[in-house]
Amino acid sequence: MKKSIAAALLLATCLSACAKSPDQNRYNYNEVGQSVVAEFATVVTVKEVDITGRNTGAGALAGAAAGAGGGSYMGNGSGSAWAAAGGAIAGAAIGMAAEQALADHKGYEYIVVTEDKKTKTIVQNQSPTDRVFNAGERVLLQTKGTYQRLLPTDNLPDTVKKPKGFNIVD
Repeated sequence: MKKSIAAALLLATCLSACAKSPDQNRYNYNEVGQSVVAEFATVVTVKEVDITGRNTGAGALAGAAAGAGGGSYMGNGSGSAWAAAGGAIAGAAIGMAAEQALADHKGYEYIVVTEDKKTKTIVQNQSPTDRVFNAGERVLLQTKGTYQRLLPTDNLPDTVKKPKGFNIVD
């Protein structure tokens, strides 16, 4: 029973660590159907950066459960309790470190200049399918609240005709 509980907690930890972050091709559920301000910008510099992922504590919890379960099989009486407590502490530390290692990832820091001459720095998650922008490249900068993302402009035309208006009659 103790082993199955520890295994379930470890599985939950692994699944929570696999949660995807927004990037060029992935949006969070709460972004769908929301209006986003978009402006054109030019990339000035780009560099690869390390992004510290979110540690939920599930790894520590699963590690503590597994360590306590494993430690409880050692010794008899109070020795078994002390072994379980030691296993829980060691397991929690190992589980926390493992979850953090899975959550940490690479990204890119872009410095861009918008058409209205504002300089902005954006650190962006980078999935394997996203492209890395180069200095001098034209990009689309999306802003929603405090979240910003850069998108390619390859599929956008250079010029667009003004849309025809509507005549509303009472």
